[in-house]
Amino acid sequence: MLGALIFVNMMMLGDSSGQNSAAVAQIGHHLAQITGANWTFFAPLLGALGSFFSGSATISNLTFAGIQTTIAEQLSLPLTTILALQSVGAAMGNMVCINNIVAVTAILGLQNRDGDILKSTSLILAVFAVVAGGMGVLLVRVGLGVGG
Repeated sequence: MLGALIFVNMMMLGDSSGQNSAAVAQIGHHLAQITGANWTFFAPLLGALGSFFSGSATISNLTFAGIQTTIAEQLSLPLTTILALQSVGAAMGNMVCINNIVAVTAILGLQNRDGDILKSTSLILAVFAVVAGGMGVLLVRVGLGVGG
């Protein structure tokens, strides 16, 4: 946890002159340019990516909330909705986290089944991501997305 907190703080470092913006802001700016107003659909995937690598929704949220905030502000999307999609994605990503899959196979004695479990849970994650992203788009388009 300490390493993750140090990493997150380093990503937020930038100078006050605005010449060297923080990595979080740069990543957010580029993702906003690439996806435009469609970011709402992709927001859960960033959360899922974070927990896939870290095995923790908390670490995913700490790492990527700043990026999500930058994107929401740049694209004038409701911040609370985008951060909620980040958290939903972070929770979804735990099901495909290698650490968790290895722990489950070890406890249940399922030798050489890690790949099978990853494949099947990846399909479920894809369905969940489409549903979550679609709901986010719907909320924002009909004006129900909560502002931040």
